[in-house]
Amino acid sequence: MLYGYARVSTSRKDEEGVFVQTTSSQIEALINSGVNLSNIFEDRVSGKEKNRPGLNAMLEKVQSGDVIIVWKLDRLGRSVRNLLELAEILKSKSVTIRSISDGIDTGGALGGFLMTILGAVAELERETIVERVKSGLQAARNRGIQVGRKRALSPQACKDIRNSIKYGERVSDIARRYNVSRATVYRSIERA
Repeated sequence: MLYGYARVSTSRKDEEGVFVQTTSSQIEALINSGVNLSNIFEDRVSGKEKNRPGLNAMLEKVQSGDVIIVWKLDRLGRSVRNLLELAEILKSKSVTIRSISDGIDTGGALGGFLMTILGAVAELERETIVERVKSGLQAARNRGIQVGRKRALSPQACKDIRNSIKYGERVSDIARRYNVSRATVYRSIERA
């Protein structure tokens, strides 16, 4: 079975109530590729949105041996990583992706190879980002910069809390005085 997916980035309408962006050219290309109009799913949301009802409905409907046709791959995935994750999910269901404009068919050897190369590039990108973040955090620590969320209590407040506990003040009263949770008070005691 052939299924089609079309997406535009906005559902904004002009003054006359007409959509600013339409999926009509994508739908026409999908129909010309043999997709029945009743098997075309569409969304009017940014590709960055995780919740895309049309895509989700299509993914629930496809079965082994089905083909999903899109006008262009960027209509299907939010990012390279998202597209590859989606391709892996579909591959596990034995569903192939065909892109009209990009000339990619994951059912063929070349399309599968291209998706593998894109996957390797995305993985390298992920690893490079993680490496840069770790390096940047370590450099900040080396310069004496506190990394992460600012502590709720200053060192002086922690010292005062320890003294208050020593003299029998209740944790709930201390928490109220500093406007923090009891857990924060306990953590300040443990840090000491």
